[in-house]
Amino acid sequence: MTGRLARNGPTGRGWAVLGATAVLLAFGVGLGYATLTGIGLAGAAALTLAAVTTLRRPRVRAERTVEADRVSAGESTAVTLDVVNMGRLPAPGFDAVELVDGRPLRVWVGWLAAGARRTLRVPIAAPRRGLLRLGPVVVERLDPLGLVRRTRPLSERAWLWVHPRRHPMRPLPLGHVPDFEGRLAENLPAGSTSFVSLREYHQGDDPRHIHWASTARTGTLMVREHVDSGDPTTTVLLDTRAGVLDEQTFEEAAEFAASVVVVSRRAGHRVDLAVLGEEQGRFDEAGGHGLLDRLAAATRGRDGGDAEGELAALIQLVERAREGGALVLVSGPEPGLAQYIARVRRRFARVVIVQLGAASATSGRPGLMVLRAPSATDAANLWSRLVARRPS
Repeated sequence: MTGRLARNGPTGRGWAVLGATAVLLAFGVGLGYATLTGIGLAGAAALTLAAVTTLRRPRVRAERTVEADRVSAGESTAVTLDVVNMGRLPAPGFDAVELVDGRPLRVWVGWLAAGARRTLRVPIAAPRRGLLRLGPVVVERLDPLGLVRRTRPLSERAWLWVHPRRHPMRPLPLGHVPDFEGRLAENLPAGSTSFVSLREYHQGDDPRHIHWASTARTGTLMVREHVDSGDPTTTVLLDTRAGVLDEQTFEEAAEFAASVVVVSRRAGHRVDLAVLGEEQGRFDEAGGHGLLDRLAAATRGRDGGDAEGELAALIQLVERAREGGALVLVSGPEPGLAQYIARVRRRFARVVIVQLGAASATSGRPGLMVLRAPSATDAANLWSRLVARRPS
């Protein structure tokens, strides 16, 4: 059961009774109506009895265990509350309330004998990515008429990390394939490339890489594909600018960034993550670790921010990224973004700019590819087709 967690004192019904009591007593005593006075006194007696009934708070202890403190958006978890009556007398019925980012989840504990223990399971849905604060667990007791409420916190706070959804996609080849057209980057050191596979010839491929034996066998021009055997780093940069990404598009961007991180790490690649405007203090306070935790805690920038300053900060993150590897910049449909990034493209073997919230399309130049898609799912599918060298 959910609902607003109120403070100690009268409930909504209690305030209504209190107001009616005051009016009845004022008219009854002032105008000499005994009936109104009697009803008003009855209301006052009920409120007094309710306050007395809730004065004795249960002497209970509650311990919380989170079944899974890291889940993906759309999944669910649960907390287990172990409630023990520490008093010598039975504890009258009460609610245990778990707060999830301030939203109360109530579970009825009921009467608890002296020294008795009761274990309760509270399901928690996690429909959206984010960092959720759990707790404290609160004991909430009402009088039988529901006029007065008493609450007392019992446990410490905890955190629930809701990671972005991940979409299936192909990993980039291990090492460098400097652009989706198959050209080798100009800044690769000599002798650092290795043959990995054959593929069909595309216009612009180096004729020296044609594999004549396979060409003769298949009747189609085939070229040798190489990668950089130095196993470079893939840097994933998540843009958070509110002027470029609305709330829904930002969630799609976080999902795509998480997808690249996961598929790259599963392929054995080294992965760096940069998040524009990242709040490191909040991340550390919550005990975060790992790249997916950082993406769970990532927040969209504020509306009406300094557009030029935010763009400059984004370019600085690009310039600070590890050189020589691949850069995957996940952003929104900002015209001209590729032109800004092209200025520092030669620091990397390949740059892929993914712009979400736009119609599906691809464009680029040697070493730089721009991939546009309306959603993370569409972008992952388009990405996989390009990596596999399949026509769109």
